[in-house]
Amino acid sequence: MGPGNIAGRPEEAPIRRRLPVYAIAVVAVTLALVPIAGYRLTVHPNLIISFFVLMASADLLTAYLLVQQFLAGGRVATLGLSSAYLYSTLMMAPYAVGFTRIQRLGSESAWSEVCGPWLFLALLGGFPALAAAQQYLVAALPGRLSELARTRRRAAAGIAASSVLALVVAVTGTVVGAADRLPRLYLGGTPTVACRWAVIATLLVAAVSLLAVVRNSRHRPAVEQWVVVAISASLATTILFMAAPHRYTLGYYAARITLLVSSGVVLLALLAETANLYRRLWAAHEDLDRAHRELSHRAEHLATVNRELEAAGAWKSDIIATLSHEINQPLAVISAYSEELTHEWDTITEEERRAAVQALGNRVNQLLDMAAHLLVLCHAEPGELDTHPVVLPVEHALTRVTDNLSKQARSRVSVCDCPSGAAVWADPVHTHEVLTNFVTNAVKYSPGDIRVSAALDDTGHDVLFAVTDEGNGVPADFVEHLFDRFTQAEQSSGGRTGAGFGLYLSRLLAEANQGQVWYEDAVPHGSRFMLRLPSAETVGAETVGAETR
Repeated sequence: MGPGNIAGRPEEAPIRRRLPVYAIAVVAVTLALVPIAGYRLTVHPNLIISFFVLMASADLLTAYLLVQQFLAGGRVATLGLSSAYLYSTLMMAPYAVGFTRIQRLGSESAWSEVCGPWLFLALLGGFPALAAAQQYLVAALPGRLSELARTRRRAAAGIAASSVLALVVAVTGTVVGAADRLPRLYLGGTPTVACRWAVIATLLVAAVSLLAVVRNSRHRPAVEQWVVVAISASLATTILFMAAPHRYTLGYYAARITLLVSSGVVLLALLAETANLYRRLWAAHEDLDRAHRELSHRAEHLATVNRELEAAGAWKSDIIATLSHEINQPLAVISAYSEELTHEWDTITEEERRAAVQALGNRVNQLLDMAAHLLVLCHAEPGELDTHPVVLPVEHALTRVTDNLSKQARSRVSVCDCPSGAAVWADPVHTHEVLTNFVTNAVKYSPGDIRVSAALDDTGHDVLFAVTDEGNGVPADFVEHLFDRFTQAEQSSGGRTGAGFGLYLSRLLAEANQGQVWYEDAVPHGSRFMLRLPSAETVGAETVGAETR
């Protein structure tokens, strides 16, 4: 729904076609009543008072609805039309007072011969004149004033209401105050010549106003086009007044009924327009609500993408940390062996030289494996590490750990409790990196012997690898953060313990192979790092069962 609809721009062509037809029908019915308009009926003054109350109420509510349309759309012409209806409502009050005074004072009083008829003509001709003239008055307003009225709508509505009130007071004051100088429209209950000319003038005003409004109806929104109905009723009332100027005739009652019906028709039409506007506003609200939910959904999606990008950035940072951490380990061993071969070549045996060269080759192979693994990590997301599991004998996994240690480190590491024939279903490179990380951390941070062992768990479905040292262990308050990224704990001696990123990488690699890592305190003192991997027999049995099914 665009703003133009709220402002009340013309969009209901059927209304424009029906309104001239309605005006012609009202005038035609009125002309048909002219021959019998003078027929006298029973006097019902209370009924006429009821007409006044109902018409004033309908016109006042119509004025209020038009003001609300102006406040919603800012169309100044709608405010002008509401002023015409407000004039009709306010003029009902002095005319109703005059009618009651006529009933009390009789047909030969000044109220019956001057004030009452002139107030009625001011009401009958003033409304169509204002309704038709307001569009020209609005067009004649300077652009600055029109813009000011649109921007400060409540103030403009207040000024318009005050102006109408001042106009009604001026007209009423003029009629009542100058009653002695105004022409008498009735004399002893009989219409005078002045009455006929005044009615003709009022008839001309209503007719010209109706033609002006009908001609410009195509340029007016639907809420303003319905004024044709009210002006048609004013024209019809004037015709009946001219045909039957006496009170309580058929024309007299028909004129009041016409005014009342037209007020009701216009009021119902504006209520329908208001309901239609409300429905369109509600539809627009639902559209905005849907758009808001869609924007919220997209904002959540963008937030998720942002978090993923942040996680990816952190993951790339982890890769760099991994490179620094993991490459230093074999490079340190290569440096140690190189120094040993350089400075102790003459003092070591041929077998020891061959073992050192073999260890250097193993470390070079480890670096090659690590480079390939890091290349995979660079293209992987957290939790999506590419694994190549095979049936890996436990004994072979433990042998690789000890073979890659330096001579001095091998003297401190012992392998024991290896279940015969046991194998795991895991990536050999990942398994080797996890166990090597556990062992090198133990060598680095503990002074005593280190034991590497493996055993089946109680269920026989998993293999448990354990690396146990005789160091000071890990502080209790740091155990839960031990496998987090970039975490290290202070030793009591002031040094650093833990493996920083190494243990974090170990956890990622273990989880990628459907395994698990954790820490335990060793008895009586020391640390034990555990790696759980699925048994190859268990995985094979599950595969066979799935194929059978």
